[in-house]
Amino acid sequence: MGLTKQQKMMIAVLLSGTLLVVLNATFLSPALPHIMRDTGVDATTVQWLTSAYSMVEAVIIPLNAFFIGRFSTRKLFIGGIAWFAVASVVAALAPNFGILLLARVMMAMATGIIMPMVFTLILLIFPRESRGSAMGIVGLIISFAPAIGPSLSGVLVDGVGWRMLFVIVAVIAAIVVIFASVSLKNFSGFERVPFDAPSVALLLSGMLSLLYGISNATTAANPVEPAALIATGLVLLGLFARRQTKLDVPLLRVQVLKSRRFRTAVILIALMQAALIGSEVVLPLYVQQVMGNTATVSGLLMLPGAVFGAVSGLIAGRLFDRKGVRGVVMFGATLLAIGAVGVTTFNMGMDIIMVTVVYSIMAIGIQFLITPINTWGVNSLDNQVVQHGNALASTTNQVGASFGTAFIVSLTALGSAFAPAGADATTVTFTGVHIAFIGMCAVLLIVAAGIFLFVRDTPKERAEAEEKKAERETLCRTGVPGIDRPWAVSDMMNEQSPYVTVGATVRDAIDAMRATETSGVPIVDPDRTIVGFVSDGDVLKYLSRQSGQYTDGTNFFTVMESESFLDRLHDLLDLDVMRIATKNVVSFDVADDPEDVFKTLAEKRIKKVPVTRDGKLVGCLSRRNVLNGLATAEAQLSLPADA
Repeated sequence: MGLTKQQKMMIAVLLSGTLLVVLNATFLSPALPHIMRDTGVDATTVQWLTSAYSMVEAVIIPLNAFFIGRFSTRKLFIGGIAWFAVASVVAALAPNFGILLLARVMMAMATGIIMPMVFTLILLIFPRESRGSAMGIVGLIISFAPAIGPSLSGVLVDGVGWRMLFVIVAVIAAIVVIFASVSLKNFSGFERVPFDAPSVALLLSGMLSLLYGISNATTAANPVEPAALIATGLVLLGLFARRQTKLDVPLLRVQVLKSRRFRTAVILIALMQAALIGSEVVLPLYVQQVMGNTATVSGLLMLPGAVFGAVSGLIAGRLFDRKGVRGVVMFGATLLAIGAVGVTTFNMGMDIIMVTVVYSIMAIGIQFLITPINTWGVNSLDNQVVQHGNALASTTNQVGASFGTAFIVSLTALGSAFAPAGADATTVTFTGVHIAFIGMCAVLLIVAAGIFLFVRDTPKERAEAEEKKAERETLCRTGVPGIDRPWAVSDMMNEQSPYVTVGATVRDAIDAMRATETSGVPIVDPDRTIVGFVSDGDVLKYLSRQSGQYTDGTNFFTVMESESFLDRLHDLLDLDVMRIATKNVVSFDVADDPEDVFKTLAEKRIKKVPVTRDGKLVGCLSRRNVLNGLATAEAQLSLPADA
C-alpha cells in the first residue's frame, strides 16, 4: 500500500495498542462471577465494572479534538498506553472492589483517548489512494477483537485467575510503550479547540446520576431515591443538550438529531448496544452460577455469535449498498426477534449447545442491523455535518451500553423477591437471570418493532430526495463546472457510448466494442433500462482454458478442458449475450458527484460504468473519459478570471 518500513512499524504499534484497549472492553465478562466471589459483591454492583467503563469512555471520546490539539500525538499515544498499563497493575493488585472499579475507570480514560486518535493517525500515515482499503482492513481487524476477548479471558481466568489477566495486559501494554517510543513519530497541525468545562461536568454528572438511579432501582429500600436520581440525571443531560446548541464549538453537535431518520437510527442502535453488552454480563452469570460451567465455557459460548456477527455486519453493509435498507433490516429484525424470544426459554437444565445457538442468533441479528441502520441514518444528514453525526452516534452507543448494562443486570436483583419460598441460592440466581433475560427480550422486541415501523424511506423523504436530485440536474445544465457549480457525471460521460439490446448475441456485443474501441457495453431492454453489462473480460473468461486442480478439503481432483479453443469460440459468438453478462450492474446518475465514480472505478477495478437519467441509459463513463474530463477541467480552471 505504498508504505515505508518505518510507516509499517508505526501502523503495527498503533494497531497493537488499539487491539489491546478494544479487547479490554469485552474480556472481563467471563471473569465477573469470579470477581463477585472474591470481592464479596453482588451482580448489580459488579456490573459497574462494565457500565462505568462505557460511561467514562462516552465522556472522553468527544474530548479527542481537544486532546489532539493540545498535546503531541506521540506523547498522547505513549502516555495513554502507559496510563493503561498503570491502571492494569492497579486492577491486578486491587485489595477491594472500589479500587478495582477505579482501575477500570482509568482504563476507560485511556481507551477514550487512544481509539479515536489512532484512526486519525492511520489516515495520515497511509497514502490517500490506499486509505479506503486500509481502513477496511483496520476495521475488520478491530471488529474481531471483541469476538476473541471473552473466549481468551475465559481460558485465562480458569488457568491463571482474573488478577493475572490484568498482569498480562499490563506487560503487553508496557511492550507497546517501548516499541512506540522507538518507532512512533509525531504528527502536527491539528487545530486547537476550546475545552468547555461546564459541558463535561453536565454530561458526566448527568450520566452518573441517571446510571446510579437505574442500577439501584430494583434494590433501593425507598423507591423515591432512585426515581429522584433518574429525574436529576435527565434534567442535567437536558441542560447539557441545551448548552450544546448555544456554543460555537460544542462538545457534541446535538442539532443533527433534528433529522428523524438519524434520530431513529441513533435510538435503535443504542438500544441494541444496551442489550448486547448487558447480555455479555448476564450470560456468564447464567452459564457459571446456574449451569455450573467454567469461565472458559462461558467465554467460548460467546465466540460463534461474535465472529459470525462481525462477518454478518460486513455482509449487511454490502447488501445495503446493493438493495437498500428495507429488505436488509427486515431479515436482521427477524433474527433479532427470534433470538430475543429464545433467551427467555433458557432454564436450569438447558443444553449448552442450544444456549450457544440462541445467543449466536441474537448477536448475529444485532450486528446484521447496526451497519445498515447507521448508514441509513447518516445518509439523511448533509455532508457538512456527517462527522458530527458520527461523533454523536459513537458517544450514544457507549451511553446505551452503559445504561443497558445497568438496567438489565439490575433486574437480576429481583430474583430473591420472585423465587419460590425456601429456594436454594442457584434457584434464586436463575430467577433473577431469567427476569433479566425477559427485560432484554422486551428491549429487543421494541427495537424490532421500531425497525418494522420506521426504518424505511417515507414518501415525503423520497419526494425530497427527488426534488434535490432535480435541482442538482438543473444546476448541472448551466454554468461552467468547477467554477459556477460542482462537477457532475454528465460533464465527463460519453453520450454516444454503444450498447446492445436484450436478445443480442455475444458477436453483436463484440462488434459494438470493436467499432468504438471500448472495453464493454451495457445491455438494455426496449425502454433503455439497463439489464446487464458485458465486458471484454467476460469474453476472455469464457474463452480461457478451464483445466485445473481442485480440492474438496480432503482430496484433489484434476479437471481437463474437453473443448478446443475453436469450439469454444464458435459456441461463444452465437451465445445470448445475457448468458455471460453481469446482471448486477453498477451505474450512476447524470447528476451524481464524479468523485463517487472515481472511487467505484478504482476500488472495484472496473473500467467503465453506465450513466442513467430517470433510470434510463444515456451514456457511459470510462477511465478514458475521466482522464479527458480532468484535462478539460485543468484547462478551464487555469483560465484568467476575465476569460
